[in-house]
Amino acid sequence: MKFTPFVFCLFLSQFVRAQTIDSVALNNFRDAVLELQNSELMRSGSLAISIKSVKERSNVFALNHERSLPSASTLKLVSTATVLALFGGDFKFQTFLEHDGAIKGDTLFGNLYIHGTGDPSLGSDRFKGYPTANDLILRWTAAVKKAGIKHIKGKISPDASFFDNATLASTWIWGDIGNYYGAGVQGLNFNENLYKIKFKPGVEFGDPTSFLGIEPVIPYLSFVNQVTTNERGSGDQTIVYSDPLGTNVLLTGTIPAGSPVFSVKGSIPNPAEYAAFALKTGLKSAGVMVYDENAPFPALAFPTPNPKVILDEYKSPPLRELCQQTNFWSINLYADTFFKQAGKRLNGKSDYDNAATAITGYWSGRGADLRGFYIKDGSGLSPSGSISTNNLTDILNFASKDASFNDFYKSIAVLGLNGTVRNLGKGTKAAGNLHVKSGSIEGTRAYAGYVTSKSGALLSFSIIAHKYLPGSNRLISDSLVKLMTLMAEL
Repeated sequence: MKFTPFVFCLFLSQFVRAQTIDSVALNNFRDAVLELQNSELMRSGSLAISIKSVKERSNVFALNHERSLPSASTLKLVSTATVLALFGGDFKFQTFLEHDGAIKGDTLFGNLYIHGTGDPSLGSDRFKGYPTANDLILRWTAAVKKAGIKHIKGKISPDASFFDNATLASTWIWGDIGNYYGAGVQGLNFNENLYKIKFKPGVEFGDPTSFLGIEPVIPYLSFVNQVTTNERGSGDQTIVYSDPLGTNVLLTGTIPAGSPVFSVKGSIPNPAEYAAFALKTGLKSAGVMVYDENAPFPALAFPTPNPKVILDEYKSPPLRELCQQTNFWSINLYADTFFKQAGKRLNGKSDYDNAATAITGYWSGRGADLRGFYIKDGSGLSPSGSISTNNLTDILNFASKDASFNDFYKSIAVLGLNGTVRNLGKGTKAAGNLHVKSGSIEGTRAYAGYVTSKSGALLSFSIIAHKYLPGSNRLISDSLVKLMTLMAEL
């Protein structure tokens, strides 16, 4: 549906009855939208925009606002708003170190478990004052030794049973899931489910690279390196292919010449298994002997029916801090964990399909217009998921009614100041005003969040540009930032 002056005037008249707005600024915004929509950039694509008054829930401006398009990472606003509304900003994930046996003398006759409840930040180095992955291994080892255990006649096992065993959405593409941003979600996540892959580039364009190993060391993974050398400044163009529960990894693509060591991030296949492996290694280094060295890990270990004894209980940073990191830095793992967590709370099922149904029902039940809301995950990584800009501004408006809204609002990065939008809009009146989540997947650029008008009214907004001219990522981003700077004049 093409934008018409009649539609614009209708929405303008509705808005003016609700509150004061600068009509000149709104006309300037409209003109800029029409210029972009009619440009060569959008000749074969779709531009969709929704701006609403949060207080009145009335339309300020709309263009193709009911067209269902890929959301990219702006979908993380839905995931974080949902989990904060359901659990509150004070909520903390728990992780337990447990055993199911009996301690006789200095020997545990039974199994040791790391029992997760979905914490995506377990072992992360993002949070000051909280233990890293290495710190947690030391902490858990100390807890075992404090219990007087020097010998374990049983397995060191992960308990990832809190969530279902579908770690990935079925709609994610093969070229994403081995890379860090495509990490799957388990009931036990560890070290943000990532590892670093180190290469030594060649000298000339097209030269093979040398594989220098990974950090942390995961000896049961095997690698085939097909990465070659690209020109200086070309950046990370690698693709990591791996089975989410397997041990074989294929490395393809290119890295730039010019550095002695170049690192890229991959996603750990079966991070729950890695957590148990790391603890077993740490125990052995500390002199605690485990007498089941050759026992294979179950793919997603489930607990035995025997009663558990807790040796250590760890609590994550508060949910408000996790959501802020999610929205500031667009962390897919965190958003998809919140997605599963919300699904489990709402209907007892954490798999992607049922979580999507539950979250859709939750916001629809609160009155949001979710026609065209076809989500597949919580991060926006799925290219087949889609929403309308009208869906998103409706949800943003209803989120403003929650007791957790202050935490949600603060979790969204500020244009020109921080997060993924820290370098956008600098020197304009929009800098420091707009709270914005950015999003991008192939062929799509999106921004959504809140802006305060000159009259002091809070407005919600969502912009999606889809199937713009190939190779014009920078141009389309600049054009959308221009629209956001004009929003600050409303």
